[in-house]
Amino acid sequence: MADSIPKIIHYCWLSGDPFPSKIRKCIDSWKKYLPDYEIRLWDTQSFDLESSPWVKEAFQQKKYAFAADYIRLYALYNEGGIYLDSDVEVVKSFDDLLKLPYFACTEGENIIEAGAFGAVKGQSWIKNCLDYYEGRHFIKQDNILDTWPLPQIMMKEIKKQYTPEVLERQLYFEKISNYQKEKRFYMLPKVYFCAKDMGTGVITKTNETYCIHHFEMSWIPKSQTFLPNLKRLLIRIFGVGAVGGIVKVFALKNIKDKLAK
Repeated sequence: MADSIPKIIHYCWLSGDPFPSKIRKCIDSWKKYLPDYEIRLWDTQSFDLESSPWVKEAFQQKKYAFAADYIRLYALYNEGGIYLDSDVEVVKSFDDLLKLPYFACTEGENIIEAGAFGAVKGQSWIKNCLDYYEGRHFIKQDNILDTWPLPQIMMKEIKKQYTPEVLERQLYFEKISNYQKEKRFYMLPKVYFCAKDMGTGVITKTNETYCIHHFEMSWIPKSQTFLPNLKRLLIRIFGVGAVGGIVKVFALKNIKDKLAK
């Protein structure tokens, strides 16, 4: 196993489409704050789709984010480095994290943020997550797509060996070298790599924040992202409390109307 995390940023872009402006801005932030890092693109030219039934089937269904679920694990296990979703904005260098065996944060409720994490080559917990996909098909026997979210999959596999624990920075750095011996999987608080709330869109960036995952939800049909995106916009304009009150009123009205039928 390598002694330090290599200066490689891995990311996936499988559709072949041009980058939207928001994605370009995120990638530009990598170049700004990580100028000496290699940026490694994983696409159909750099990854053999035939090597994984899961990736091939997800790609054929144009569910590129689910194909990328496997590829990010493959990249970090085999090469080491840092994986970033293409909609992750970097706001400061990762250099001080490279001496760790891995780094990760929670997206909340002791669930890993799967859009931004790093590791040395050959990490066993990443191999366990990767093995989850061995012989697994994205299209199940009933022709239903297997769209179980990656953070849930990763935590399921991690919990087979370790107990998840969220630690603040100083204690995290002190304990992580013994994580295997202590059977703990340490994560930093969400503000480190996941400073944007996926539900509200509110950003709580601090001096501890390395990057911000903007949750563009590219894998979800636009018809399903309209309402969440509208809610985020209204929250930015009117605040969480006001919009939460409106949502609550409409929810109660919906229940009342159903009971009246």
